[in-house]
This record gives sequence, structure tokens and C-alpha cells, in this order.
Amino acid sequence: MSKCLSVLFACAILALTVSGVLGAEEGVFTISTSYKSLLSNPEQTGMLDRLMKEAFRRIGIRAEIVFNPTERSLVDVNAGLADAELNRIEGMERSFPNLVRVPEPNMTMHFVAFARQPLSINGWESLRDLHIGIVRGWKILEKNTEGFPHVTLVPTETELFTMLQKDRIDVALYDKLTGYEQLNERGFTSIRHLEPPLASKEMFLYLNKKHKDLAEAIAKSLRDMKQDGTYDRIVKDATSHLKMGQP
Repeated sequence: MSKCLSVLFACAILALTVSGVLGAEEGVFTISTSYKSLLSNPEQTGMLDRLMKEAFRRIGIRAEIVFNPTERSLVDVNAGLADAELNRIEGMERSFPNLVRVPEPNMTMHFVAFARQPLSINGWESLRDLHIGIVRGWKILEKNTEGFPHVTLVPTETELFTMLQKDRIDVALYDKLTGYEQLNERGFTSIRHLEPPLASKEMFLYLNKKHKDLAEAIAKSLRDMKQDGTYDRIVKDATSHLKMGQP
């Protein structure tokens, strides 16, 4: 095979690989996520799926949410293999310079410690001597427990809450809302979140920089949805079935 044909063949394979990973139609704006929860699901009926698709619809763009593992999702968007990243804290652009933040939050996440015992905590440092579980790729949790002696990183929330249920860890660090979704699904009734929250963070959509001109228009769509009641209706519909335990 000639050098030219080899290069063409390699490019074709790369294109097929990207298409297979992202699974999006040509001309559709692809929003990458690592969630498989009430926030986002394969049917694209999750809370954030619906919020983002509506925000883009209002500016005349068809958006599709595509799944990527937590670590790769940001990398792919930074590299331009997907157009946007669904839900991250402010400041990700410092580590991923090709990302542009939409300046209106999608939601606020409350990061909490879940436990089977009524432990007393007050901030990150109070967790230092506990056995902690975290889903790999949740940057805010990894950063704030860096250097702690007993941190276990797991690939998914399934392993995380199963370990806690079996008393293999003392606390599982996770988002409060989607944490209770996991507990409801598994019937783990002995697990509750601890107060106060470790952090409450506004979460944002990030665009690849080639779409930076859309940032303000999407932000306005989100603000308009919050003003006209669309935002609250979608959130209520997506979360009203959850049983949220008391600490």
C-alpha cells in the first residue's frame, strides 16, 4: 500500500471511530456526558437532556446528548470530537484551554457524604481519617481529598454504593440528588446523606471554543426558561418521584 493510501485509510478509520463513539448524526450539535442517571439517559429524557435540548431548540439548533466515560468526556470536547460538555463546575477551562463556559448555570449540585452511620462531619478535612469512596473522574471530589490516606476510586456509582452498603468504606462522596436516585433504585434504605454538604456548586455547559459565539445565546435561552417556568416544570417532572432521606 502506498504512503498516500495508508494515510487515507488511517483517516477513514479515525472518522469511523469518532462516529461510532459519539453516535451523532451529521449536522447535529453533540453534547457529551458521562451521566447515566435522571440527569441524562440513553433515551435523552433526563432532566439535563431536556433542559439542554430545549435551550438549543430556542436558538434554532438541534442538540443530541452522547455518552462518554467521565475522564474521556472532557478530553473529547477539548479536542473537538464533540461540541460541548454537559455539566461541569466553573474553572474547567483552566485545565482544558479549548473549552468555553456558557455563563448561566444549568443547576446547582450539592456534593455530600453518604454513610450508613450517623457520622459527624464539617468540611473536607473532617473526612481525612475515614475510608472514602469516589467515582473516578469527579474532579471536585478528587481534588478535595487529594493526599487523604484512605481514598478508593471506583469506575461507576454501582461499585460506589455497593461498597458502602457492604461497609467496605465509611462514606461515599457523590451528588445528593443523583445519589438518592441510586439508593432508591437499589433499595439501600440504611444509607443517608450527612450534613452539612461538603460543597454546593453551580454547574455549567462547556462549549468547544469553535462554538464560543453561541455561549451568550444559550445563556439567554436558559435565563428565559427560568423566567417563563419551563425550567422548573422540567426539573419537577424529572425529580418528583425520588424519596430523599433525612440525615
